[in-house]
Amino acid sequence: MHTILDHSILAKTRAEEHDADVWGKFFIPPYFERLALKRATKSTYLIGKRGCGKTMLLKYLDYHTLFSKKRDSIPQDEIKHIGIYWRVDTQFCNSLKSRGIDEESWISIFESYFSLVISTEILRSITAISESSYQSFNEKSLKEIKLESAKDFHPSFPSTVAELEQFLEAKRRSFSLWISNVTAADKPLLPPGKIFIESIIADIKKSSGLEESAFYIYVDEVENLAPYQKRVLNSLLKHSQKPFIVSFTSKEISYENMTTGPESINATHDYKLENIDELMTDQERECFFAEVFLGNLDLAAGIVDSPLLSTVRDQASLEQRQSISHRESILKKIKTKLPSKEYKEFAKAAVKEQRIRKILDERIERALQRSGSKVSCNDFLDPGFAPEAVVILPALLNRKALACNEVLSELKKYSETKGGKFSDWVHNNLVGSLLELYRPYRQACPLYSGFDTFYTMANRNLRHFLILCYKALELTEIEGESDEVFEIETQARASFEAADQLIREIKTFGELGERLRIFVLRLGSIFRALQATPNMSEPEQNQFTINSGGRPLNEDEVRFLSEAQKYAILMEKHETKTKGSVGTDITDYQLNPIYAPYFLISYRRKRKIELSVEDFHTLAMGTENDYKALSSSITKTSNADKDLQLGLQL
Repeated sequence: MHTILDHSILAKTRAEEHDADVWGKFFIPPYFERLALKRATKSTYLIGKRGCGKTMLLKYLDYHTLFSKKRDSIPQDEIKHIGIYWRVDTQFCNSLKSRGIDEESWISIFESYFSLVISTEILRSITAISESSYQSFNEKSLKEIKLESAKDFHPSFPSTVAELEQFLEAKRRSFSLWISNVTAADKPLLPPGKIFIESIIADIKKSSGLEESAFYIYVDEVENLAPYQKRVLNSLLKHSQKPFIVSFTSKEISYENMTTGPESINATHDYKLENIDELMTDQERECFFAEVFLGNLDLAAGIVDSPLLSTVRDQASLEQRQSISHRESILKKIKTKLPSKEYKEFAKAAVKEQRIRKILDERIERALQRSGSKVSCNDFLDPGFAPEAVVILPALLNRKALACNEVLSELKKYSETKGGKFSDWVHNNLVGSLLELYRPYRQACPLYSGFDTFYTMANRNLRHFLILCYKALELTEIEGESDEVFEIETQARASFEAADQLIREIKTFGELGERLRIFVLRLGSIFRALQATPNMSEPEQNQFTINSGGRPLNEDEVRFLSEAQKYAILMEKHETKTKGSVGTDITDYQLNPIYAPYFLISYRRKRKIELSVEDFHTLAMGTENDYKALSSSITKTSNADKDLQLGLQL
């Protein structure tokens, strides 16, 4: 049993919440050697959605970590990769435009800003190396460095590392003051762009112990920069070579490919494009997710040198972690901690639970009354009937195409032989029927439990997986339960709370955040209402496709859809089975399964609804009255309108 000593480790589910130095807290992902970033001879463009582990990877590559004071021994060749992670201040950068200054001037200003930021970080990295355990360069060596080229740019520029760093930081403050008062204040003297950085690096490489030093700049969130700023950085990327290589990272690739000159950049010649979301197989990913959670439990419990931590923090152990025995051991541990049941077992438990059984019996009775059948409700309540078949009876008995006598006959056959029509009916309707039985108790639906379910709901997103796990641990501690095994009901409550938290968080997703949040509430509520229809003819709907309408998507709608995909609210999928005579060039959009527990809908990718362009516009941008009319039209039930409002807690 883990006794949690440091809850802050488990509370930090975003890399931004960690310190710059993440030594000992970063677990080497399976793809690390395949990326080969520390040996790269040209730029890399890393793309990855929120929560994929991109920022934590970059913090690990940053000099704060690889030359950490916590690191007892640093290899000699570490100096060949001095990483600098720069997360762009998009708000500040977006103020560097217009305001009475032409774009050509802004280009020069932004180049100077980049130079200020990066050259300052380069100098800080050298200081960090001198204070680390790196043997070939110490604090005495630092004092001996002479940055002779600095004075070539202006006599006021100091030539020692410490003095020049302080000088440049003061220049950066002056620069910020000028930007805030661009028409009233005098423009400060600024170093030029790339040439200044390259000159400083050339001086650094003359120092003993730093001859092989190379600087790798990782510029994050480039997609949010102004077009001219992207062109400036594109120019730096295109002409990158050792010892100064500029790489990009972003949630999605920027489509601004031009440089400040007549050239453009492309993945063939100028950079290596890597999508972090696609670098692991499912087998690697599920094992890695489990390693991260189990490893963080050890860290939080103060077990800083556990066998697991020693393995996952060591690059040399990557091959060992690929072994079948290691994977089986890790998955056994995580599945023991996050247990679940087969769906048929959930059905068996449901019919034995008094409150659920009462709901089930009432729905069977109502369905029989609605059909006018002379078959008695008691005929369907034989305790010998298979629970997984009994659970789906309300849906079947509400279907006009099925006679109650036929359903009863098939029920008896299935309960005796596991054959007949119920085999398909159970396969198609069991999950949806169970979700409906638990709908009045939606904060504790047991279907949202187990490692496999948590992993599926996380949908490749490590952060979402950790939030699910940490919520389960938090509730376990509150209830005073053992954390050796998280109870199924506790996991279910954790799933709901995680989904609730993540839906609330959507409002922070850029300029369209609040509209995206409302869109999720609307779409999820429609899926829930469709599932709640008595006959459940199309259970487990959590996708849509836009395949009709009187016009194509307009610019605002395309942008909205793009933002929803960028923040992984919607996942673009290849076409699934479609009813009707439609073309094959249809794109399906699945609502992120992490939100499923909030709406009590399926987290599995199953069925979809078809929307027109106008319908999509209403969901994304329509008024509340427009939305109510659309939801009523789609669900076609009087009860649906009531259900649709449950999620709209604005």
